[in-house]
Amino acid sequence: MKVLRSEWTKLTSLRSNWLVLAGVPVAFTGLSALIGANSRGPVDPTLAVGGGFLLYALAVGVLGALMMTGEHQSGLIRSTLAAVPRRLPVLWAKAALLVIAVGPILVAAYFGAFLANQAFVDDPLSLSDPGILRSLFGAAGATIAAGLIGLALGTILRSTPASIAAYVVGLVVLPPVLFGALPADAQDTVLPYFPTLALQGMFQVGEPGEAMFGPGVSGLVVLGWVILMLAGATVVLGRRDV
Repeated sequence: MKVLRSEWTKLTSLRSNWLVLAGVPVAFTGLSALIGANSRGPVDPTLAVGGGFLLYALAVGVLGALMMTGEHQSGLIRSTLAAVPRRLPVLWAKAALLVIAVGPILVAAYFGAFLANQAFVDDPLSLSDPGILRSLFGAAGATIAAGLIGLALGTILRSTPASIAAYVVGLVVLPPVLFGALPADAQDTVLPYFPTLALQGMFQVGEPGEAMFGPGVSGLVVLGWVILMLAGATVVLGRRDV
C-alpha cells in the first residue's frame, strides 16, 4: 500500500499527466460533437464508439511509458528501488495505478464522446442499442490495456524516445505494412493476433471486421499480450542494474 501511495504522489504531482488525463478526453468530446454536427447522417456503431481509440491509446500508452522512463531520465529510479529493494512491487503498483486512476476517466471519456457525437446526427444511436454499452466498456478496457503495454515497453527500454517510437510503430505503423506484406490467405490467420487489431476487436459492434476476432476472443488475445509484456518487464526490472 505504501508503494501504491508513493506512485500516486508521483502521478498526480506532474501537470503533464493531468493534461493528458483531462485535456485529451475534453478535446476529443468536443471533436466528436463537431464530427456529428458535420456528418448528420447514420454512422457505423463501431466508429461512433471507438472513433477516438487511436488518440486515447497513444496518449495513455505514452503516459504508461513515461511512468517508468521519466524516473530513469531524472534518476529518481535509484531512490525508488532503494526504498523498494524487491523492485517488482514498483512495477505492479504502477500498473495497478494506471488501471485505477485512468480507467474511470476513460469510461467517462468514451461515454461523453459517444453521446456528444450522437446528439447531432439525424438518426442517433442509443446506449440501449445492441452492443453499444459493451462496446463502450470494451473501448475503455482496450485503451487501459494499451497503457499497460506502454508501461511494459518503458520498463524494458528505459528510454522515453525509444519507448514511444516502439509503441507508435507497433500500434500505428506496422499494421498497414503487414496488411500489404502478407498474402491474402494468411492475413485472416495472422493479423487477428496482432495487438492493434485485437485491441480494436474488443469494441467491435456487430460482425467482426476484416482480419479481426470478435470482442471476447480479441479480449483474450489482448490479455495474453499484456501478460507477456509485463512478464518481460518483470524479468528485466528484476535482473538489470539501474
